[in-house]
Amino acid sequence: MSLSTSLEKCAEDGMAGGAPVRLLVIGTGALCATLLKAINNIQGLEILGLLDRDAESSSLDLTRELDISLWNKCSQLERLPPPDIVLNVLADHEQDDCSAALDSAGTLFLRGSAVRLIRLLAKEYQNARNFETKYKVAKREYDLYARRDDLIIGKSRQVEMVREMIAQVAPMPTTVLLLGETGTGKDLVARGIYQASHLKDQPFITVNCTALTSTLIESELFGYVKGAFTGAEKDCKGLLEEAHNGTIFLDEIGDMKIELQAKMLRFLQTGEIRPVGSSHTRIVNVRIIAATNRDLDGAIKQGDFRQDLYYRFNTFTIVLPGLRHRTVDIPYLAYHFLTKAEDKLNKKIEGISDEALEVLMSYDWPGNVRELENAIERAVIVCTNGIIAPENLAIPIPDSLLEKQNKQSTAGGKKPAKLKTSRDRLLANYEKQEILYCLKTATGNVSQASRLSGIPRRTFYRLMKKHGIERPVPDKAH
Repeated sequence: MSLSTSLEKCAEDGMAGGAPVRLLVIGTGALCATLLKAINNIQGLEILGLLDRDAESSSLDLTRELDISLWNKCSQLERLPPPDIVLNVLADHEQDDCSAALDSAGTLFLRGSAVRLIRLLAKEYQNARNFETKYKVAKREYDLYARRDDLIIGKSRQVEMVREMIAQVAPMPTTVLLLGETGTGKDLVARGIYQASHLKDQPFITVNCTALTSTLIESELFGYVKGAFTGAEKDCKGLLEEAHNGTIFLDEIGDMKIELQAKMLRFLQTGEIRPVGSSHTRIVNVRIIAATNRDLDGAIKQGDFRQDLYYRFNTFTIVLPGLRHRTVDIPYLAYHFLTKAEDKLNKKIEGISDEALEVLMSYDWPGNVRELENAIERAVIVCTNGIIAPENLAIPIPDSLLEKQNKQSTAGGKKPAKLKTSRDRLLANYEKQEILYCLKTATGNVSQASRLSGIPRRTFYRLMKKHGIERPVPDKAH
């Protein structure tokens, strides 16, 4: 058994007996800070408080931070339940006169070398917890990379402006408000801000404000103390405290209950949180990114959203355009989702027909990028000949394209060559020029060129094949 697990075993033994192990520490905040912070959240361990005769300022600060009691007289301890362990971090014989007040059957007094051993155990336990936190951060980053959902894909001016705003605000601790319709990718932008910031190695926690009731979201955000409500059997950190020194993404803040908005406003103003059932506040340093698809101005007029809270969130606002306002990005997104669907469904698709692209670009997309992703996945499932056609898409086909198909089906014999619309020709030429430019800039390195273009590598290869581009890059586009 390792030293770190030995420290936890003491608490587990107490839990097995149905009651936590009660610990009292004698000393000053300056001497006890590292030790108490390391063991404060061990399940099954109850810290009765810190005994400091002089009540030094360091002791006051520490007990407030950890939300534990501070005692400065031995007589005060008589009303406490008898401690199981008394840990004296002072010199061996200091405050021994408190032994009578604390003496009871089964109480274990530790000092000297025993305290040094506890310090070593606590230090190793803290190192293990730090390693676990770093592992979770690394795993989350790997999962995000492996899923490849964090890419902000597109070449339209609107997307370029969003990227520019992300680059501007990411290094700052400023609160960011993301506005946009459902499915426009607000969560991806929030992740993009986080990954481009100096907090990228710290926690990133997402909270969906519509998924929790008003009472539940308060305890989830601010935490609670033991006995705060039925079922609160131990202290629990809130998500704001879990995100300390990191970033928290509050999705759909427009649906936040009005009674919770006052507490959120106080937190944004002071950085203080008060767990449910506690009389003590704690300072939390966290970057807030909020998002909503609601018209907050309208919600303010209706009395559903606080105006002062809106001003706190509205320090830096990024408005995400609907997909119908950036149709030039649809082919890039479609091929990206095609690659993703192939991997998910283990099915090979050669490409998307020009007619299918025309259907995709003419549709209004009320569900935006999320609806497009679902449409492409369904098309991959029902496609039987390796090329996605209009009939594979579960969206309306424009009348102009239906008339064209009817004429071709009634003409008989070999189908005539299909001429692209002027929009298709412009799009194809734009794509080809972009691919050539990125390849030249990257001196023919496809991986680097795909990164420059913001297009996934497999999609980049598809577009090269589509336009007949091979390495080495030709001097001119033909």
